[in-house]
Amino acid sequence: MSNIEWILLIITGFFLILLFRYIQLKKQIRNLADQVKELNCGNSEQMLDISLIDKDLERLAGILNQYNIRQRHAIASVLRNEEYLKESVANISHDLRTPLTVILGHLQLLQKENLESSQAQRIKTILGKAEKMKELVETFYDLSILEEQQTVPEKETFNISNLLINLITENAVALEKKNILPEINLPDYSIYVYSDRNMLERILQNLLTNAIKYSAGIIKITLLQKEDSGIIFTIENPIHDNFEIDCNRLFDRFYTGDKSRHDGSTGLGLAVVKGLVEILGGSIAAKIQSNRLSIILEL
Repeated sequence: MSNIEWILLIITGFFLILLFRYIQLKKQIRNLADQVKELNCGNSEQMLDISLIDKDLERLAGILNQYNIRQRHAIASVLRNEEYLKESVANISHDLRTPLTVILGHLQLLQKENLESSQAQRIKTILGKAEKMKELVETFYDLSILEEQQTVPEKETFNISNLLINLITENAVALEKKNILPEINLPDYSIYVYSDRNMLERILQNLLTNAIKYSAGIIKITLLQKEDSGIIFTIENPIHDNFEIDCNRLFDRFYTGDKSRHDGSTGLGLAVVKGLVEILGGSIAAKIQSNRLSIILEL
């Protein structure tokens, strides 16, 4: 064999070795990329394989593993703090409810006393603020319970027609203050549902409160029985021209269509409604047509 043939053979062998190493390296890079993708998608919690043929590639995999460990520790810390915050909000909200109830009770008793005009006005102002505070506390408590994701509905069969009529009656004072005479459309027969009574009462109360607060006219309330024994509840009210409501965000936390926020709303009431409806396996949606807001609940 001549020298030229030996040189060509050596070059060919060297080329084949480089080609084999290149193919192996590309294969390991693709494998490493797939592992990183699985980690980012949350489909895997395993560390990256660092048994690689290239030392620089092994070093990169090692650095990525260290970064992954730090990220896990950071996420775990955030989750612990989040759980602590949720628990704190629930506990504080729960602890505030009792003293607020006592304060409201004594203020209501004071209103019945023979007070001077200025004193009666001050009691009225304090009572209004205390009632607002109680509403906020109850809303935050509801949200904290929903966040725990452990709320299990206690279902029973009950008359939702009577529940709705009772709620409207209980809100008669609030309706009267805004000169609202609700238009109520109920079937001639009672409608019964199998659901969690307390949750459904909270849902209907929040929807009614929201309508009373933002209505620019008559509130229309409709309750229908579906063929599958479910129900469709609709509450409709005209809205003020200065309200810019995004129906896609209406049930988001802290969203309010009133840009001025003069009403003191936190935008939490409808977020609680959505959370409770989802727990009960129902659906809720909103639409605006001819400057009238309609919220449709199906269970």
